Amino acid sequence: MSPSPGFIELPGRGKLLFEGPQALWFLDQLVSNKVVDLDAGLVMDAMLLTPNGRITAVLRILATEQGAAVDADPAQGRPLLDFFQMRIFATKVQISDVSQELETVRIVGDEAVRLAENALDISALAAGPGMAGAGATGVQFDGGVALGLSEPLNGVDLWIHRENKQDLLSKLQESGATALSEPEYDSLRIAAGVAMFGRDFDDTFLPQEAAMERAVHFEKGCYLGQEAVAMTQRGRVKRRLRHLEFKGKAVAGPITFEGEESGQVTSSTQPGSRPEGHSPDGDGFGIGAVKTNVALGAEVSVQGSDGAASIAVVQDLPGTTYGPHVPSARELRERLQG
Repeated sequence: MSPSPGFIELPGRGKLLFEGPQALWFLDQLVSNKVVDLDAGLVMDAMLLTPNGRITAVLRILATEQGAAVDADPAQGRPLLDFFQMRIFATKVQISDVSQELETVRIVGDEAVRLAENALDISALAAGPGMAGAGATGVQFDGGVALGLSEPLNGVDLWIHRENKQDLLSKLQESGATALSEPEYDSLRIAAGVAMFGRDFDDTFLPQEAAMERAVHFEKGCYLGQEAVAMTQRGRVKRRLRHLEFKGKAVAGPITFEGEESGQVTSSTQPGSRPEGHSPDGDGFGIGAVKTNVALGAEVSVQGSDGAASIAVVQDLPGTTYGPHVPSARELRERLQG
């Protein structure tokens, strides 16, 4: 997807700074991904889980020279600060909540990195393998933080002091970026297939149900919820977040497949939000949890709030990865018997 450069303010996101020689080691003991050896300047997706493997927070972790900067979705600065501080014990790490001091401005589009560098007069963002996907880059600069977005939405988040925000927004507009309204940005992220925690999935979802395997390291040592994640990997989840490509008006509502209720579309695009690179046949996109007995490529019916139904094709969320196949107990028995 290659949207024109745009920006939006995202108030209230949780932001924590971890400083000290054991900052990454400390995080590694608690989060779902392996961050202990993350090189400074690289960004990695991770999650906090319950002992039963349910998602409580979605994180982006930027390794810095001082430790780490952690971005939380949704806004969970203070609860997360309390969660981490209660587990420090003798670890050499200090944690501070900067959620109220720094505001988030998100820049999206292929020119996002260039716009951010020009507006902040920095060049470190261009280093590394790129801003999108695994190995996204970021930097802690004087007075703020920049974190790359994960695929498939190219962009960068800037943590900026409130008193410097208006100057940043003016520079972005002077460079050709457009201020996005909330509906415009929402349609953009839905068309790109970016699910939102708290809207498209919540704390009842397992990582595999939320299609969040990119934020899990399946071979690392113990972390909160690891056993539940491993057990789930041995079976098959009954629901999974999917991308729905509509053949008519995009709507949010219950999904029906072969006469049975089979899920719920929780986000749908507004007209005119089709990204580049897709066929012109459909009218929009949706994101929602769909039962896994509905095959990819299947056509489903989605009932909107007005009672009218639209047809949509079920697809994987763009950029989806799957965890390693782990034989179930049944498969292991069959192998032994064979």
